[in-house]
Amino acid sequence: MEEIAYRMTEAELLKVLNWRYATKKFDPERKLDDRQREGLLEALRLSASSMGLQPYKFIHVKDSKLRKELRNYSHDQSQITDASELIVFTAKTEIDEEYVEHFARLEGELRNRNEQQILRKKEKTLSYLKGKGEEELFNWNCRQAYIAIGNLLTTAAVLGIDACPMEGINTNAYDRILQLEDVNLRSLAVVTLGFRSSSDSYAEEPKFRFPQGQIIKTI
Repeated sequence: MEEIAYRMTEAELLKVLNWRYATKKFDPERKLDDRQREGLLEALRLSASSMGLQPYKFIHVKDSKLRKELRNYSHDQSQITDASELIVFTAKTEIDEEYVEHFARLEGELRNRNEQQILRKKEKTLSYLKGKGEEELFNWNCRQAYIAIGNLLTTAAVLGIDACPMEGINTNAYDRILQLEDVNLRSLAVVTLGFRSSSDSYAEEPKFRFPQGQIIKTI
């Protein structure tokens, strides 16, 4: 595996994590350039998921009219239309054998697995999934999507890009507008990305987090 030429120090990482906050007002005139946008989308694709199964889809909403409509079902929060980018996080409502077959074969081809190994991976995955009820499976899929949200927020901070994760949306309306039910998906949350407005007073507020001793227990 290729060596990483540059490694961020612990101090540098903590600095950018302290810098980031849930941006309330974006500058609508400042947009991500193509390199920044593609970097974030690729980092999102590279997010971790249990078994590497990726039981979700990320909807990158670029259409301005669509974003205005979605804002109506997002408590009229300005980030939906003013941020440079809008990503809707969705989770699969089911994982059928066809999806698992596709997953196992793509992974197998990339890793030079033989047919027996591919079939074994498929059966092992299906066996695990069949042990979950419909609601339990959807909740499991949701948790994988939230891992990706965390990854995107950290990546954006490292790149000096502002972000705001938002659950304050009408998911039923999002599902209808984005036609998600037709493809067995349900919306969960959104992340808006761009650059903070100079008038966003939240940017100047100190970051509040409980001390380590209150939220981390070492045993």
